[in-house]
Amino acid sequence: MADFLTLKTVDQILTLLEDFDPLPTEEIPLEAALGRVLAAPYLAPADLPGFNRSTVDGFAVRARDVFGASEGLPAALTLVGEGRMGQDCSLTLNPGETIRVWTGGALPPQSDAVVMLEYARTSQAGLVELVKPLAPGENVILADEDAAKDQELIPIGQTLRAAELGLMAAFGETVVSVRRKPKFAILATGDEVVKITDAPKIGQVRDINSIAIKALVEAAGGLGELLGLVPDDLPLLSQKVATGLALADAVVLTGGSSAGEKDYTLKALTAQPGTAALAHGVAISPGKPLIFARQGQKSLWGLPGHPAGALVTAEVFLKALIRRLTGAKEPIWPKALKARLSRSVPSAEGRRDYFRVKLTFKGQELIASPVLGKSALISTLAGADALAICPEEREGLEQGEWADIRLL
Repeated sequence: MADFLTLKTVDQILTLLEDFDPLPTEEIPLEAALGRVLAAPYLAPADLPGFNRSTVDGFAVRARDVFGASEGLPAALTLVGEGRMGQDCSLTLNPGETIRVWTGGALPPQSDAVVMLEYARTSQAGLVELVKPLAPGENVILADEDAAKDQELIPIGQTLRAAELGLMAAFGETVVSVRRKPKFAILATGDEVVKITDAPKIGQVRDINSIAIKALVEAAGGLGELLGLVPDDLPLLSQKVATGLALADAVVLTGGSSAGEKDYTLKALTAQPGTAALAHGVAISPGKPLIFARQGQKSLWGLPGHPAGALVTAEVFLKALIRRLTGAKEPIWPKALKARLSRSVPSAEGRRDYFRVKLTFKGQELIASPVLGKSALISTLAGADALAICPEEREGLEQGEWADIRLL
């Protein structure tokens, strides 16, 4: 069993998460796949759009037939027909001929460019005068320009957005293979915690953490199920944890994770058969008393009772677990996001600090203003846009320096 205050580093906990296997896959309707994680690379089943098409209203031509065309010396081509929208263009385009086409319409195979309407004027005897030269491919989308057959279009682990769903719809896909959403059983403990529908008495607080952590989990791509409140009663707490393990991939318990006499969280988590405690205490602020245990491919978490500590550790560790279980790629751009600090903030060497900050722009610079307050205050997180990260080797961040930022 991990000893309390034998602190693990943040990176050590994140490394332990790599031992968990991604969850099984499931087939779901395409229209329900927004925000889900693709379970296998998606390859183009055919060329897209599958035919050469015009991007403008105009006249399909051979580019060589309008070479050198100008207002003073237009290219006079014979108009031999019109391409109909939604139909294959069966007309043949011989040298010196043109066809009227519309935006999105199919082109005759002999054409390689389209002159826009504003650069054309009709003439007598079925001729069209074109006054602009074109390069081959101008105003044309080629049959495989959007996608070529067997090209990898969407990588495994991609979180599906509107664009990916639209791309798959272009090929007529109706179902998509994604990773199952990880399920989190969430409960809170403490004699002082009451339901949010109850009026707290002196010495009591409403259950903030369950609602907030469920929201965080679901926003990150998981499912949250609330198991309610449990008083400081070890047998009852152990039974509730067992219930959570039976129905979820992870159990998250908030409160009772420090070293007090009635802090039963660690005992309740490790009382489950086959469970091993991997950490009791992490070098992070806020959230030092975090507990992390494992039972096979399921994880058990004891988060601090203070709301800021609970939500920051959930932000750092539960989101990473969700990415691991779903196989989601970690986005690259947050690692490059930086902001200039509006004031200095102290830290302690040897721990990773996550300072709550409000973001504003000053000219072209992103400014991070610390939101000050203790970890028991939920308002400090509600008033923050991001977390500014102070690494373990630093004793604080200085006013005016660029800090790494993690958006909330």
